Amino acid sequence: MDELQKSSEAPEAARTGGRMARLTLTVLTLVVAGAGSWLAATRIADEIEAQSLAQARAALTGEELPWARISTNGLNVQLSGTAPDEMARFRALSAVGSRIDDRRIEDRMEVAERALLDPPDFSLELMRQGPTLSLIGLLPERTDRKAMAERLSKAGTEITDLTGTAAFPPPESWRPALDFGLQAAEALEQGTISVTPGLVQITANAASPEEKAQIEAALSAAQPEGVKLAMTVSSPLPIIAPYRLRLVRTDGVARLENCAAETAQSRERILAAAIAAGADPASDCMLGIGAPSGWERAVLAALDAAGQGRIDMIDETLHLTLPVEMADDTLTAVQAELDSTLPANFKLDLQRAEAAPEEGPARFTAEIGTTPPASIAGVLPNATMRQTVQSLARAQLGPVEGELKLDPDIPDDWPLRVMAGLDAMGALDRGRLLVTPQRIEVSGVSGDPFATEKAVTALAVRIGAGVDYAIAIAYDRRLDPEIEQPDGTTCVDRLNTVMLESEIGFEPGGARIAGDIAPVLDDMRQIMKNCADFRIEIGGHTDAQGSEATNMALSLGRAEAVLDALNTAGLPVQNMVAAGYGETRPIAENDTQEGRDANRRIEMVLLSPDPVPLPEPEVQPVTGRTLSAEAATEALMAAVNAVPLQGDILPEPLFGTEALAAPPKIEPAAEVLVATPDTPRPPDRPDAHQPADASAKEAQ
Repeated sequence: MDELQKSSEAPEAARTGGRMARLTLTVLTLVVAGAGSWLAATRIADEIEAQSLAQARAALTGEELPWARISTNGLNVQLSGTAPDEMARFRALSAVGSRIDDRRIEDRMEVAERALLDPPDFSLELMRQGPTLSLIGLLPERTDRKAMAERLSKAGTEITDLTGTAAFPPPESWRPALDFGLQAAEALEQGTISVTPGLVQITANAASPEEKAQIEAALSAAQPEGVKLAMTVSSPLPIIAPYRLRLVRTDGVARLENCAAETAQSRERILAAAIAAGADPASDCMLGIGAPSGWERAVLAALDAAGQGRIDMIDETLHLTLPVEMADDTLTAVQAELDSTLPANFKLDLQRAEAAPEEGPARFTAEIGTTPPASIAGVLPNATMRQTVQSLARAQLGPVEGELKLDPDIPDDWPLRVMAGLDAMGALDRGRLLVTPQRIEVSGVSGDPFATEKAVTALAVRIGAGVDYAIAIAYDRRLDPEIEQPDGTTCVDRLNTVMLESEIGFEPGGARIAGDIAPVLDDMRQIMKNCADFRIEIGGHTDAQGSEATNMALSLGRAEAVLDALNTAGLPVQNMVAAGYGETRPIAENDTQEGRDANRRIEMVLLSPDPVPLPEPEVQPVTGRTLSAEAATEALMAAVNAVPLQGDILPEPLFGTEALAAPPKIEPAAEVLVATPDTPRPPDRPDAHQPADASAKEAQ
């Protein structure tokens, strides 16, 4: 039984041992296979890691970011290091992200603690020359440069864009300044516009004073809030009337007192000839139009022939005064030379100077005109006092010239009298001083209604009581700094505004004024109260319909009709003239009704920026003897304080019997907007130059 059992257990044990052997073999086989797969996977991961590291390093090297550090963690790439700023950190992320999936990048970079970079100075310069426009500057990156160029290239403008950009946000005041600058570039034909945050600087050229006023008004009206505007608009050279050159000589020293030229080149040639004739090398010539034909040729001939003589040229007349000692044959030769060299339209007035009368040693004179320098002449006791008087003269009169001679035999109080006279001249805008042993005489014109009182007080303060004087100072309200006076350009602008807004019309095809123009005359009367001293032209213009001769005659007739209406109404028109230009000066196209309406117009033109000089007024001298300094000062204060605040007449002066008229009270002028050619006409008034029912031909 036991044997049988053993025999049956033996095969079972064998089967069990076989199964274990097979299981062990299977496990060993799986282990070996798994190890091989793990080794293969490890090799693949290492290759991906190495490749990612190489790509990241290449990206950072290409962007020149040496501060960035790279490491790998399996399939992930770790960026570390300290970036100099946030922009540099972003560049590093972008560079690596362009080569490696963003999900595999671990950002462990830090940003250095430092102030943010200051934004650059954004600016744009627009330079327009007719149909061409150049853009130069640095703009914010978000600026739509393409849209800007398209906006400016309208109407056929050729754009040259040389701008660059910077990746910074624009300042708050950049956009309104840029928009205003682009608007100015669209409106101008010639000029430069410089745009910076909050500031627009414009330098432009205008074809006429009227266009200058229109440009300035239009740009000022368009100026946005918060944007500063610095604007310089140049118009053509001023009209000089009369055209003049004056060269005088004092004790052998030449002085160029007046000089005018039409071009810079002509001015250089005239000044060179004047300097050769002995004038100061610092002399200058005013540039302006209006020179008579052959002006430069006549001036050069006069300077060449004058020698030691005096020249005074006024338009086409040459007054030449030669020295008293010049021989007759020399005088005849100069006459013959000028007769052959002067242009035919010039008239020659040639004469020899008269011998100066003998003067006593104790005499001092000073004169101040409308333009410097002032002149002084006379005697003083010594060099120290001469220097003192020269310094005082410069302080009271500005630049001075002239010779002060020395005479030790003059009276002891003489220098004090001279200085007192110069103090009294401080009240003058222009005038003369004469100091003699008998009295001190001051005469001239002043914009100070108390000039006489102040001159007498100055004498008393300097020299004390007991000195005889004669003071004759006329008051000129145009020189009064306390009275706001419009300049010539403002006057013409105001008159043109009235004309644009007026209801002046003309009969069809004629020059007779139609309708009631009394309201227009009333408006112009107020303006002419302060503008009658300027030379103003009333210019008539037509459109291009009809013949040129007819249009020329019609335009002149209408201008004369306006001038006659002003004169008949009692307006001060003594300095106004009428002119007709027909169709020669259009301001709009003549192929549309709107353009023809604009071209039919009456315009005021300023002929000279300077008011017409008034004749030297005759003033009865105030004579007397100086008081003490205290008494004179008290009298002056009493005179000033006695003037009523709302009065029109000053009280009788304390130092004479002549009443002084105070300046009339001037109300501040209302703000006037300069009308531009595209200013719409009021819809409720008829055409100022053409009745509504007139045909196109009759409108002329």
